Amino acid sequence: MLLFAGCGQKTSLIVYDDSAPLPEISRLAHNISDDGTLSLRLDILGGSGAVAYQIDRAVIDPDCKCIGHWLRYYESSPSQQRLGLERHIKTNTNTAYAFRLRIEDSLSRRSEWSKVIKVLKNISAPNVEVFNE
Repeated sequence: MLLFAGCGQKTSLIVYDDSAPLPEISRLAHNISDDGTLSLRLDILGGSGAVAYQIDRAVIDPDCKCIGHWLRYYESSPSQQRLGLERHIKTNTNTAYAFRLRIEDSLSRRSEWSKVIKVLKNISAPNVEVFNE
């Protein structure tokens, strides 16, 4: 009797192509409207094949003004489009949030996180702050 055991997930072979530059955010613009909607516009450079972007969100503690735990808020579908990408995020005007973005290409290579975008409570446009972590 012969017994074979194994673990792990079987996936397709991924051919690594280092001739394509790493994905990066070349432009990130943001605006907040009076109703608390955060509008993000971004352009992507580099990457191999289709690229997707990820947005993480964290709640800002009202007492210490510190950023809480990051949670995945949105992940786009992979696309060949790299210019003029837009995402509109409705926020609760009674809660302060922080957002950050990064890019992932078809080879699972990721860009650095963007600068943190803070959307503050009791929004009166423009009440958006950007800072480096």
